[in-house]
Formats: sequence, structure tokens, C-alpha cells
Amino acid sequence: MLSRNGCLIVHKLVKQSIEAAEIAGQRFYLNVSSRFSGLQGGNRFGRNTGNSLEFLDHREYQPGDDVRHIDWNAMARSDRLTVKLFREEISPHLDLLIDASVSMSGETFHKGAATMSLAALLRVAAYNAGYTVSCWLLKDRCRRVEAASLPLSQWPGAEFDYRGNVGETITSFPPRLRNNGVRILLSDLFWNQEPVSVLRQLSDGAALLTVVQTLAKEDLAPEFAGNIRLIDCETAEAVELIADETLIAEYLRNFTRHQEYWKKCCSKYGAVFTHCIGEQLLADFVPVELLKTEIIMARSS
Repeated sequence: MLSRNGCLIVHKLVKQSIEAAEIAGQRFYLNVSSRFSGLQGGNRFGRNTGNSLEFLDHREYQPGDDVRHIDWNAMARSDRLTVKLFREEISPHLDLLIDASVSMSGETFHKGAATMSLAALLRVAAYNAGYTVSCWLLKDRCRRVEAASLPLSQWPGAEFDYRGNVGETITSFPPRLRNNGVRILLSDLFWNQEPVSVLRQLSDGAALLTVVQTLAKEDLAPEFAGNIRLIDCETAEAVELIADETLIAEYLRNFTRHQEYWKKCCSKYGAVFTHCIGEQLLADFVPVELLKTEIIMARSS
């Protein structure tokens, strides 16, 4: 456990990382329109049909359809009622959801610092694209950060201290997110919750959902050997193990299986899945894997 001075040093390092990320964020912009084919630069439209002015297609009239969208000219030609479909317009708004459970702090400060730094960078990138932003801390409830206009280092309650299941929080007490907006979840996904239930909740009404699994190097390549005592930081459950190559290999298989299942479930719900390694992000504040998705892009100089 860290001493008081140690905690102050870590807090200072995290604060400095967030401030550096906010500066680095000026180099990027949110680029959601690239996820939808056939769009012109600057337009914000989704994959679903909606109420914008851009005509998309026809389909047969169904009870409950808006009669204002009936194509009377088509009816005169075919004696069939059809309605015009218009592309769904995206609200230029980002809901940024941050897992604030204890596991996000990690054994070192890297995962927690990187998560908040990535949130800071994404917020600035969204502002650069003309988006409004709401930030949420996920603990026993999904709490909207009322002071979200402040630098992240000044947010009240922005500690990774929740010792519960954030996945269960999302499904049982879902946040009231902006309809047709963009949503990004930052989490290590180390909770015992079926991904489908979480993704169903977060993707409902979203123009686009992105899941960023934030990790530390220790999550990908644990370095321990011999007799060890592992304590679950969220449940306090302890287990005695002999750490050898076989145990590490089993852990890595389970980790990969868990990650691949999340990827598969994200694909099913039309969500983008990617990851971020804390130590890598804090080295240069370039979210390499996120840039590969083109959800954010580098601004031209």
C-alpha cells in the first residue's frame, strides 16, 4: 500500500498526464462520419433511417408509418402504398463513459492515468469536430459529471474506487444518453457480466458505440513466479497459487478468449472494439489502436 507521500506523488503524475493529454488532443478530431459509407465530409448521418432530409430508399407502407412520408407519385404508378426512407441524422454529441471501478487503477498508476488521459484527449478531439460532450463515471450508478467543462484533473469523484460490477450497473441503472449520439466506453472489461446485455443497453439509440479496452502491460504479460497470493481488488477474495509457465499460459488463454468474445459481441451490435495500452499512451499520447479505427483522426497541420 502506498504511503501518503506516495499517493500524493501518484496523484501529481496522473494530473500531469491528464494535462498533457488535453494538449495532445488538439492534434486530433472525432471522425465518426468515416464509419458510414457514401457520406460527404462534414455530414453527420447514421446507418439507420430517420428524419433527415437525405433520401435513402423506399419500402412498403406499414401501419404506424408517418403518412407525410407516403410517396403518392409511386402509388399512382403501382397502386401500392410506399413510404420514403430518410437517413438518420446523428446528433453531434459524444457520451464518454468511464469505468471507475478499483481494477482500473491497476497495480501501478499507468492504467488509471491512461484512462483519464484518453478521456481528456477524446473530449478535446470531439470539441475539435464541433461536438458537445457529456462524461459519465460508472460506479454503483452511472453518474454524469456536472463539472465536465473543468479539466479532468479537477473532476469531483473521479477516483477508481468502486468495488462492484460496473457491467451490472450499466444494465440495472442505465445512464440517460443522448439519442442518435456517439458513445465511447473506456473500461478494462474485467467484470463478471455478459457483454451482450451491456452492449444491448449502450447501443440502443446510439449512432455509433465504441468500446475501448484500457489495459496495463501487467494485464497482458503478468510478471510473477513461485508461491503467490492473489487478492481480487474489488471483492477482496484471496487465492493461493503457484505461479509457473503453465499458470501464466492458462491466464493468457482465458484473457484472449474473453477479449475475443467481446470483439464478437461488439460486431453483432455494430459497435467498434479496440484497445489501449496505458504505458504506450502515456509515452507519447498517441492512441495508436484508436487511430486505426479512424474514429479519431489527426488534424492537418
